Order: sequence, then C-alpha cells, then structure tokens
Amino acid sequence: MIGYYAHQHGSGHLNFARLFAKVFGDEICTFSSLKKPEALKGQFVQLADENPDATASEENQIAEPDYLHYSPVGQRSIQLRSAQILKEVVERNIKLMIVDVSVEIAALMRSSSIPYAYVKLPGHRDDTAHVQAFQGAVFVLAYYPEEFESEQTPYWLRKKTIYLGFITDRKIGQQITTASEEVNNILVISGGGGNERLLNAINVLPERFISAEIKVIGMPEESFSSARIRNCGYVQNFQNLLEEADLVVANCGLNSVTEILQAKKAFVAIPEERPYKEQETTATHLYETDLAIDLNSLFELEDSEILKHRTWDVDDELRAISKLKNHLNENCNRLPLIPEIFANQPKQQHAE
Repeated sequence: MIGYYAHQHGSGHLNFARLFAKVFGDEICTFSSLKKPEALKGQFVQLADENPDATASEENQIAEPDYLHYSPVGQRSIQLRSAQILKEVVERNIKLMIVDVSVEIAALMRSSSIPYAYVKLPGHRDDTAHVQAFQGAVFVLAYYPEEFESEQTPYWLRKKTIYLGFITDRKIGQQITTASEEVNNILVISGGGGNERLLNAINVLPERFISAEIKVIGMPEESFSSARIRNCGYVQNFQNLLEEADLVVANCGLNSVTEILQAKKAFVAIPEERPYKEQETTATHLYETDLAIDLNSLFELEDSEILKHRTWDVDDELRAISKLKNHLNENCNRLPLIPEIFANQPKQQHAE
C-alpha cells in the first residue's frame, strides 16, 4: 500500500492523485483536506484542515526553521492533523508516501521513518526547505518532461527525479477536418490561484479577432464588456469546448498545459506570477519549442501563422504511472534506484 498526499491549495494536486488511483486502484490511499471527488478510486483519508484556530499564542511564536515553510507553535489544528496522518499511515501499513506537495509533510514522514517520494513542480526551487525535502526523499517525481526542467536545477536533483512527462486520462477526439486559415472560436481557460494577466489578455482578444466567438471558463464572477465574450462559468467537463476551439488562451499550470497539448490546439500561454517562477519556466519552454506563443505575438502573426504550431505527445494512457507501479512492486527494497529506469527516454516531440 502506498499513500498519496494531495495539497489542499488548488485542484491540480488532487487531479494527479486521481490519475495515480486510477492505475493503483486498491493499492493506494489518498490523503487530503479536500473533499473526495466521485471519480477518485482507491482508499481515501479525509484530513482535518490546518487553518488557524486561535490556539497558537502570538506571544509564543518563533521563526520557522529553514526546512519548513509554515510552522506556527502551539496550533492545535496542526497537532491533531499530524497525529491523524501518522495514525492512518501506520494502521494502513503505508510503505511509501507520495507528497504532492508539502515540505512539512515530507519532514513529518522522514522524522517518523516513513519513506516518501516528493513531487517537484516546475520552476527553480532552491530554498533550503525544498532542497532538504528533495534530499530526504527516496526519489522525486515530476509531471512534466525533463526537457521542461529549469536550467538552474542541479545535476544531482535531475538524477534523482523520475520525469513522468505530461500525463492525463482525458482524450480529446482528433477529428479530421480541413485546416482552418482563420481563428473563429477561442476558448479561454482560467485556473485557480490568481489570473490577473489572463484577465488583461481577455480584454484584447475582441480587438485582435474582430469576428471570433470567445468563451471563458473558470471565471464565473467576471463580467466582460464585449458581447462576443461568453462567460461559461465553471465547467466540469470542458472537453467539447476544447475540441471546438481553434485557439486556446490559458495560464501555464500543469493541468491546463497538459490538456491543451493533448488536444493539439494552438495555444497562447499566459504565465501568472507564482512562487519560484513556476509558470514562467513552463511558458519559456513552450515558447522555445513552438508549442505556444505569447500574447504580443497575436498582433504580429496572421491567423494562419497562429494556427500553425508544433505538437507534443502526451501520455493519455497513463503508461508512465503504470510503469512506476510495476517497478515499485518489483523493487520495493531498492527505491533509490528507480530513476534509472526513466533515464535516456526518447524525446516525445515532433513537428506537425
């Protein structure tokens, strides 16, 4: 039995937990403060939250040690949550915990003699807390290709990382249609965590594409001046909207990028400000590989040029997770050696 800790900020962590549970089935248990989605298979532990509960006296607070990001002293909610996690891990005989993501949970696992794998997000994470979380992990996981790794990531960390590549189980049908020369249908996808740059981009779309229909998902509270911008609010299953689109405008979170690349759509990538230049790093690689263009390029390129783009083969069969599962089952006593099986994988890029 392995565990999967899914951080409560945003929906992306729980989505990756869902993908792992789809492959591991009853051999995995997900831990999260978020509500269990109906589609999530396997076992699930509903964690208590760790929000401030007025039990931590301000007078008793001291600075966090370098290996932690959030560690108030005397907070009862954190104490109870930590005890709950350890109790469940021991009682369920968890042999390995995948931490996605939390340096505090990583420290809790290691200090409790529980092996863990740490999920590395894009960007450059060289602060002491992340470095020590990486160092203490049995191995590191990345849900993007090594080609998208930050140039500043040290060699030892690359060698310790299993790059699963872009992974999803959602498949957008690749209908054979006549290549369009004009952008007539635009889909704007908003992720969580702040979308100031994306909002600014939406406002210029009607000016650039004077006749295109523009649909926005993920921003239910926003209103737009142009009558051609249709706010669709939150859409659980947006595959049809994505398939209909000629052009997609979105942030550079891993889930959005993966879905767009899988659908092989023309992509305007708008990176939002995130810690450790997470989205900026992904956007840079998207631009450099001609998988996406930036906002300024919309006014420099003709529609036909915007619609011509390179593609990337996305793992929509979850083969990488299945491979990881098989290797864990066969080599549970040699976990530090696992990244070797993913070394020297061929690049999954081709021109279209």
